[in-house]
Amino acid sequence: WDEIYSHPRMLGGFIWDWCDQGIARLLPNGRMQMAYGGDFGDQPNLKAFCMNGVIFADRSYGPKYDEVKRVYQPVYMQMTWFDGQECRLSLMNHNHHTGFELYEGAWRLAIDGRIAHEGDFALPNPKPGESGLATVDLRQALSKYDIDEHDVRLNVEIRLKEDAPWAKRGHVVAHDQLMLRDRQLKVVQRTIKSGGAVAVSEGSSLTVRAGSTTLTFDRDKARLTGLKYGNQTIFAAVDTLPATTFSAFRAPTDNDRSFGNWLAKDWTKHGMANPTVQPLDFKWKRVASDRVELTAEERYAYAEGAIRVKSLYTVYGDGTVDFEQRYAFEGTLPELPCLGMVFTADKGLSNLAWFGRGPMESYPDRLKATRIGRFSSHVASQYTHYPRPQDSGNKESVSELTLTNKQGVGVVITALEKPFSAKVLPYTAQQLATTTHDCFLEELPATILTLDAAVLGLGNSSCGPGVLKKYAIDKHQEHVLKVRFQPYKAK
Repeated sequence: WDEIYSHPRMLGGFIWDWCDQGIARLLPNGRMQMAYGGDFGDQPNLKAFCMNGVIFADRSYGPKYDEVKRVYQPVYMQMTWFDGQECRLSLMNHNHHTGFELYEGAWRLAIDGRIAHEGDFALPNPKPGESGLATVDLRQALSKYDIDEHDVRLNVEIRLKEDAPWAKRGHVVAHDQLMLRDRQLKVVQRTIKSGGAVAVSEGSSLTVRAGSTTLTFDRDKARLTGLKYGNQTIFAAVDTLPATTFSAFRAPTDNDRSFGNWLAKDWTKHGMANPTVQPLDFKWKRVASDRVELTAEERYAYAEGAIRVKSLYTVYGDGTVDFEQRYAFEGTLPELPCLGMVFTADKGLSNLAWFGRGPMESYPDRLKATRIGRFSSHVASQYTHYPRPQDSGNKESVSELTLTNKQGVGVVITALEKPFSAKVLPYTAQQLATTTHDCFLEELPATILTLDAAVLGLGNSSCGPGVLKKYAIDKHQEHVLKVRFQPYKAK
């Protein structure tokens, strides 16, 4: 999109289908199936290739719609100046025949991710294809803050001034977020209380206790097998699902499967969904009476290559756990869909909140519709029900994430050094990858939390080019996942 808008004579970004071309049919079990190629015994067929619209076949909206609306919006905004009191904006008119006479400007000031102030501002009225300047006065809103100590972002909206034939007054026709101070990592850091002992007991498994925190490790498998805060289970094995595992696989998206199908085929060819896991090393040492370090190393072997995964757990006397994971690549590997850790969380941890991009899902190359802020949701609402199941619910630029039960008790995860990517779903990637239709999905008796150091973009291979290199995972670069786990209780 940046390339398309880089020159007045550049054209492109055309979208083929407005809506998915699916056919709804009621199954004998009472569930509604959105049918596509092959569901009627039709041969040959292109499977879900007809399901590449901006909106769904039933005309409901999803994240694709939000992203297209943001990219196609008639007003583009750019901050040209901010002196700590006033913000000056350049507003580009992308309409072909009208100015801004039908619009009004509104702003919301987010301090540390929460909306603290809001107001209106006067719009210029540039001709089509031209720009005008607007000023947002933030003197009063910022007067009681030391902005260098806070994360400060200005959310700007252009709304309809009056009812129109196609939308009501107040409808947002354009929006953007302007970063005034980036302190996203700083404002989420939680202190580690000094003192408190860390106890380690060795038996069939290794157990570490500190405060209300209990961790268990399988030394033979070099893996964390459980995390509890008091009587509340946070991570544990459920049925055949391990409590924790490294993963470099995602359920192929429609883009991953379409127009040559090369990404999904490569992942299948290399066995990315089912690596052979070899434990290499597990050891622990006491650094101090109130601190213990545990190191686990595994090798995940694929068809023609492998990924060595080294995990470091630092347990403090107050129950805080710092987790760091590093990756080393061997042999031949395909374009990697992700690099990170999957945790099987207690099913009761069904509420999540995060400080990062939202409110809808985001990926490295599909995040213009999102903004950085604080959002909350239910795990069951995190999955976008695409007719053919696929990866969904990813969140970029996350600095803090909480998972809690109905009583507000659970875990808070904060980023150390840089934000991470995350998703929380009632399904595993393997489950999504092997289920043909959304109506056949069954929620697991667990919550699946994924924390990634890197995520592959989505590309446009539904009917176009694949993922641009700048949105791919560079296997020549070091990738590190570094987060902090602490007990949490909502206030």
